[in-house]
Amino acid sequence: MTKPPSLPPLVRNLLLGLLSVIVLAGVVLLLNRGSQVRLEGSILKVRVVPTDDNACLAVVDFRVKNPSSTLFQVKELRIVATGADGAPIEGQTVPQMDLDRVLAYHKIAGERFTPVLKERDRLRPGATEDRTAAAGFALSEKAFGARKGLVLKIQDADGVTTEFGDVPPKP
Repeated sequence: MTKPPSLPPLVRNLLLGLLSVIVLAGVVLLLNRGSQVRLEGSILKVRVVPTDDNACLAVVDFRVKNPSSTLFQVKELRIVATGADGAPIEGQTVPQMDLDRVLAYHKIAGERFTPVLKERDRLRPGATEDRTAAAGFALSEKAFGARKGLVLKIQDADGVTTEFGDVPPKP
């Protein structure tokens, strides 16, 4: 019976060293995956309240999750619509008190069910929350309804920006 050929010692040691490096890198990545500041989110509902012939208010209900092991403190929240022509249109964010007044006046739009996400709000590590945000746009309700998309941009106090949005509305 013949003995199977063996690898030369240099090749065998090189392969063992490479395997060790790959295992070590995988362990380091696995242990540090929660230390990266980030958010995951999805838009649940967008309500449009016409405030004028050429202006509207977009009330966005969304779910946000902080999957990291780091506290996320909101520095800035922006809502950007993509117009029918593809141009980005940034809305003017609306504070909670003004939003409550508008929704109380326009009863058909419904009420605010979740807290408004605002500057200096903190999202705890591992937490999932339902929140609301609103922005005024210098677009008619019809023009806003013809948009191609809507994106929420949430910036952390450390500068990291997370973006998530909805699918463009169907005609």
